Amino acid sequence: MKTKIAVLTDLHFSKSANPAIPERHGEFADILLLRAVRRLNRFIKPDLVFIGGDLVDRPNPGEGRELLPELKKIIDLLEAPTIVINGNHDPEIGVFKKIMGKPADFLDINGIRFVPFFDPERPGYNAFRTPEEIARMRQLGAEFNGPLVSLQHVPLFPPEPEANCPYNYTNADEIIKVMREANYVLALSGHYHEGFAKLDHRGMSYIAGPALCENRFGYTVIEIDERGKASCLQENLAMPEELRLVDCHVHTRLAYCNENMDIAKSISLGQMFGLDGIVISEHSAHLYFNLGNYSRSLNYLEGLEASEITDRTPEYFSMYAAEANTFCRLGMEVDYDCRGRKVIRQDAWNKLEFRNGSVHFMDLKNPDMKAIEKEFLFLNEAALASGIDALVHPFRIFRRRGMDLPRHLFAPLVELLKRYRCAAEINYHTNEPPAEFFRMCIENGVKLTLGSDAHNLYEVGEFYPHLKFLREIAPDYEIPDLLIR
Repeated sequence: MKTKIAVLTDLHFSKSANPAIPERHGEFADILLLRAVRRLNRFIKPDLVFIGGDLVDRPNPGEGRELLPELKKIIDLLEAPTIVINGNHDPEIGVFKKIMGKPADFLDINGIRFVPFFDPERPGYNAFRTPEEIARMRQLGAEFNGPLVSLQHVPLFPPEPEANCPYNYTNADEIIKVMREANYVLALSGHYHEGFAKLDHRGMSYIAGPALCENRFGYTVIEIDERGKASCLQENLAMPEELRLVDCHVHTRLAYCNENMDIAKSISLGQMFGLDGIVISEHSAHLYFNLGNYSRSLNYLEGLEASEITDRTPEYFSMYAAEANTFCRLGMEVDYDCRGRKVIRQDAWNKLEFRNGSVHFMDLKNPDMKAIEKEFLFLNEAALASGIDALVHPFRIFRRRGMDLPRHLFAPLVELLKRYRCAAEINYHTNEPPAEFFRMCIENGVKLTLGSDAHNLYEVGEFYPHLKFLREIAPDYEIPDLLIR
């Protein structure tokens, strides 16, 4: 049985950017952490998460007391057991533990013992393990019949191998000697922002995770078998730049379901995450109906013939224009009423550079399933015939209502997409895209788009599952060849 550990370290959360270190994006650390937490919970599912220190950038107690609780709320969302230690940038240990909680002396998972250490700093950003802590190491090994893992902030590794790391423990030789005697098989650390991959030396392994706040925003996933043998994979929150990916579905603060959206920040994050561009795409029904009327489904029941229209499209266009640059495009997620008419006025439609079409509303209370399926195809064809560029989250309306997917409708919808030369969107926002449907799209030459459907900033350009999905269903294709440009 293998035990999976995820290592997140060196967030350097700060109120503003650090001008002395522009590559350090601590001002976005809360967003980076939430992106990592959501990815771990939904897709990676580790058995343990180790957060390796330097959670904040400035170690003064005031900023630590203000910012650490914000990170604590996000860390508490993790579904796996979690060990959090401090780093040299964090407030002193008493303040840190009061806010973040004191971890247990050790944690046993699947026959492996994980032991955290809060070691004092030494000059040159090194560290030292006290005799008392070395004695604790030895004792915890002696009373446990299995492999152990040492968790610390500063990298711990034997001086002999070439790790290209300028930091270590001043008494590393003594610590490692005890580790060998006490059956420690792995040392996990942070601190060194470049990180170093698994370094094996005389039967033990040493890993330093990269800083979450820099470069490609990396984290590490490690698997340990019951004998203590470890494998290591470094992954990034950023996307592969060579794929030139575009997020064709990013919302704004005008969405009733938005959480923290901001166009300027979406642009910055898209660039940070290695995208080639984003499309700002707000719900058209949200722009023409206030929340009360939208909740009553007037956009579906009456469309633009409703007597109560609240037109916020001028605000939307003005908000976009204030932040727009060559990295983004003006779009909209166009809704349709029960008669198949688009819920957007023609003057607004004409201003758009990219048009997503969606089916959010149907008469799903109808006991006649054939009638539901007929309406589904009718509304989708109405959207396609209106001239949209992409049909977003196909079939999600059934998933959201807890209904079985009508798989016999895959082929008819693919045929409609092909006829109207429209792309289909791969979308994981409260959704699992059906593999069979998208295989059929690819086989029939229907192009695809990738949409985060971002309602929270952490989601912008989060195509980790999208890329894995495409590699699984279309292994013989180059990903850029499958996507609309």
